[in-house]
Amino acid sequence: MPDPVERSAPRISDQIREHLNDLTPSERRVARALLAGPPTVGLESSSRLAHRAGVSGPTVSRFVQRLRFENYAAFQQATHQDVADRVMSPVEVYRRHHPQAAVEDVLAETGNALSEAVAATLQALSPTELDHATTLLSDSRRRVIAVGGWFSHVLADYLVALLREFRPGVTSVSPVASERATTIADVARRDVVVVFDFRRYERDTLEFSHAVRDAGARIILFTDPWLSPVADIADATLPAQVIGLSPFEILTPTLALVETLLTSVANALGDAGQRRFEAFGAM
Repeated sequence: MPDPVERSAPRISDQIREHLNDLTPSERRVARALLAGPPTVGLESSSRLAHRAGVSGPTVSRFVQRLRFENYAAFQQATHQDVADRVMSPVEVYRRHHPQAAVEDVLAETGNALSEAVAATLQALSPTELDHATTLLSDSRRRVIAVGGWFSHVLADYLVALLREFRPGVTSVSPVASERATTIADVARRDVVVVFDFRRYERDTLEFSHAVRDAGARIILFTDPWLSPVADIADATLPAQVIGLSPFEILTPTLALVETLLTSVANALGDAGQRRFEAFGAM
């Protein structure tokens, strides 16, 4: 049986962020060059990366060793795999999992795999990111807008359906160009936009996110362990596992993450949220 946790190893960018406090000022310049640029920056030669960051070649070597890579070649190999994983097509996902689909006990083994993926997602969740997302969503003065992609829009709709029972001003945007354009035209500085974007990240979603960010809105991002490009401009990023026994990428861990966040928001809203929930239920 494939290991869903192992298949969804942390991205290079995650490893860089974990070590930021341990880096020297020069090494942080290398980190910023990698985090601010496209994912392929790490595939450049060490001398080119050094030039991009404005540091020396030995600084790049020390930087990759800080990340526990033996040398720059090992760092590049990991980066290459990282980029390949991010752009894996649905067909490739299916092909990789199809030979393992004929498990002896689908019910038991799928249940175990989903349990592991949900547990790994919640264990890896940053309390700081969760707290920040909770603060934004529990501020009833802020309008909340949720948007998803081709499949993930169902998660956006689910978040909205539950959250509007606890607080006002919550809407969803369908993945239709005209609806997104209207939202961009109407978005305000105090709005919070919740974005769902997963591997083979949709260009329309990225452009939409940049547009609402330029208008001053705050962004909460639900994504996978490889992180959507929207993470570069998000105020809070909540990654979830997407690999399981299924030949398709799974949404169950993200659903658990949505429910965890909503539980945190309900707690933060306190009596005001409870009164609205009771009134909503009475209707």
